[in-house]
Amino acid sequence: MFKVLINSVILFVLLLVNMALFTWCINQLLGQTPTKKTLISNVQAKATPHAPTGIIQRREIIAHRSKRSLKYPAPKLHQGKPFQRLELKFRSIHIRLNKTERFKFERRLRRLDINSSHFVQIFSGAALSENNTPSPHIAKLRAQNVARIIYPYTQTIKIYYRPTMAEGKVIVEFFEPSAPKIENEN
Repeated sequence: MFKVLINSVILFVLLLVNMALFTWCINQLLGQTPTKKTLISNVQAKATPHAPTGIIQRREIIAHRSKRSLKYPAPKLHQGKPFQRLELKFRSIHIRLNKTERFKFERRLRRLDINSSHFVQIFSGAALSENNTPSPHIAKLRAQNVARIIYPYTQTIKIYYRPTMAEGKVIVEFFEPSAPKIENEN
């Protein structure tokens, strides 16, 4: 019994030595050497500190900035009434509009003829998740998906969460561009 145990241990050690020798021979033939583990890699050791170029480029951009005239004035926050109000209805667990609803919504946006000076407010209602608990995350995702559809038309979008609204309801309000105030010089 003791002799069998010693023979099996010796056989196991010889097998390990044989595998190591075989691996070393293959690496030598292929010209590969095992990588040495160091605390600092060669790239980090050869790196020399230098000033970041982003800061210098930023200074040049600021120094050469000219006043651009925009085709449309920048919108201001609106307190008045919207010129268009759309109500979207989402199914209980969905956060995206289905293809037909999205197509109708985009067609409606094209008909509104809005541009970057228009202002949009999105109000998202409560969304019930499992156990009928309100989930503001689902409401937020719904409003963000609607905002992504509107974004190519106007980039001034505000999103509000209203837990008192009906479940699955999203209201989109469009405001006219605000005209800049002209002061009288009298």
